[in-house]
Amino acid sequence: ILSLFSSIMKGLEVYPKNMRRNLELTQGLIFSQRVLLALIDKGVSREKAYKIVQGNAMKAWQEKRSFLSLLEADTEITAYLSKFELESLFDYDYYLKYVDNIFERLGLTELKEVEQPEVERLAPEAL
Repeated sequence: ILSLFSSIMKGLEVYPKNMRRNLELTQGLIFSQRVLLALIDKGVSREKAYKIVQGNAMKAWQEKRSFLSLLEADTEITAYLSKFELESLFDYDYYLKYVDNIFERLGLTELKEVEQPEVERLAPEAL
């Protein structure tokens, strides 16, 4: 299975700009678990932390607003987490910290630059 996965990965074309844009469409909601766990680490019960995070997440999704800005304005959150602590939870690199090691273990150390897709050059607003 590892060999099959490795051969699939070798032919995979990745477009980092598109990936980043897709992640940003979530308004930061992908970081909700980290916020939940940080609140629990600060002594908030799991139930209360879930309720606070879920309420802000739903508001961010429904109103197309930044999850981080909603959290920064919520006194229930700021009673436990500083602005710096919140911002540090919204770090994409946290999820990528082992990616080089994983690729190396799969024998996928050679990176190739992929040309920007034609559709992105011709109609970036359509994506």
